[in-house]
Order: sequence, then C-alpha cells, then structure tokens
Amino acid sequence: MTTELVLTHGGSSATLSSLGAELMSWRTGGREMIWNGDARWWPRRAPTLFPFNGWLNGGQFRAKGQVYPTNVHGFGRDTEFALERTGDASALLRLTDTPETRAQFPFAFEVVVTARLDADGMDFGFEVRNPAETPLPYAIGFHPGFVSPFDGGDPDAYEIEFERAEAFDIPRIAPGGLFTDEPLAGVPLRGARLNVAAALALQESLCFRNAASRRVDFVAPSGRRLVIEAEGFPNWVVWRKPGGAYLCIEGWSGQGDPLGFVGDVTEKPGMTLLAPGASRHYRFRFTLA
Repeated sequence: MTTELVLTHGGSSATLSSLGAELMSWRTGGREMIWNGDARWWPRRAPTLFPFNGWLNGGQFRAKGQVYPTNVHGFGRDTEFALERTGDASALLRLTDTPETRAQFPFAFEVVVTARLDADGMDFGFEVRNPAETPLPYAIGFHPGFVSPFDGGDPDAYEIEFERAEAFDIPRIAPGGLFTDEPLAGVPLRGARLNVAAALALQESLCFRNAASRRVDFVAPSGRRLVIEAEGFPNWVVWRKPGGAYLCIEGWSGQGDPLGFVGDVTEKPGMTLLAPGASRHYRFRFTLA
C-alpha cells in the first residue's frame, strides 16, 4: 500500500511517497517547486530510477541467457519502497529484491534513499548495495520535475547555467529514445549557458554525458535561480514534453541503449558493475536562491 510522509522545517515542507521513492511536493519560500503530475504532459513528479536509465532497445534486456521485458527506466519508479521517518525533516526509503523483482531483473540488490529537508533546500542521498556473490549491473537516477516558469517572466527566457564551460557530449536521440553515435548539432550554448526553450526545440530530451560540471543553475529572467548539485552522477539530463509547465533536470549514472544494442546487460554502456558485497553512494541537492 502506497504511503506518504510529510517533512517540515521552518516554513518549508516536502512530501515523499513510498511508490518509487518519489518526491511529490517541495514547498519553500511560499511557493510549490515540484510539478503537479498533470497526466496530459507527464503523470509523475520526481521518482527514483532503478535499475536502468532511459529506453531499452525493443523494451527489453538480456541477462543470464534470458530476455526480460522492461519499461523505460526499469521497475524502481513503479515499486513500493519501505518508508520510515527518521526525524521531522528527514526520512529513509529502502528497496530490496523480492521474488517479484527477480522475475523482472534477476539480481539481488538493496537501494537506500535518504531525504532531508533543511532551511535552504532538499538533500537526497542514494546508496546501492550488492548483497550477492556475483556482480550487480545497474544504473540509478533521480528524475525531479520542477515547476517552470518558477519565478514568472517569459518562459522562453529561462536558462540553465552549468558550473563550467566544457565540451559537452550530447548525442542525437533516435525515435524510440535510443542513443545514436552522432552529436546533436546546433545546441544553443553560450559558454556555460543554455537557453532551455531553444535547446528543447531541437530535441525533447538532452543528455549531457560525462559532464565535468557538478552543479547546474536553472535561472529565471529575474535572476532567481534553482541551484542543483550532484555527486556520483556523470550525466545530466534535461527534458520536458512540449507544452508542459515543468522542466526535469535529472542526474543519471547510466544512459539509454545505443541504437541497435542487443548485448548482455553487463555490456550495456553506462551500466555500473558493482562488486559482491560492495556499495556505491550518490547525492543530489537543490536550493532556491
């Protein structure tokens, strides 16, 4: 049964759902910053992605000599996490493998999400653990959709500012969400700045692979900014459906399948192979400044 938990800190609040370890609401400074989940554009708000990021070729993957059907991003966003309060402003969510998950993904795992609301923003920690005696292939991601425009003004004037100017690896994405080996041409970058509307007119989803920037700012024409920091996620993804009043700014450890990929899941580009008994940590934080 899906449950929700409300966190409070001063005048800020956040709501977490056990389904998909999803952030349903983050209210700060008297405003709601998380998308409302209107199904006409995107029925989700801010789920945790596991064990894949992006689309798989033919909606399936191969593991241990078998073929398994799967949805985009895998099953994590549609699965119940155990949800427990650890304080007025903090919570822990845990997902472990079960017979049901092993029927979809034949590996043992544990995913622990820790969420903390503070005076400035929200902090999420993600830990993936491998309790098995064989390597665990996986990708993990955080997929928050933020209200856009969040501070009024012309929506087409909103920009993303990366921590540094760099030679971004942005692939062209084929129909069906698969990654090509061709770079996306014409991306409107001015140094470290990206005009959101112009960029998404080229392609509905932009994946900035192996980025050096660990911080991006979503900047309103007023100068107000949503500051997003990530650790452990090498790829930034920016996405929305045309017409939606939101913008997803995501951290991915992996990527979608390359066009035509039919290899084993352990050979899939972007997958982490976690050693037996090992764990890996990730962090995602956002602040309204």
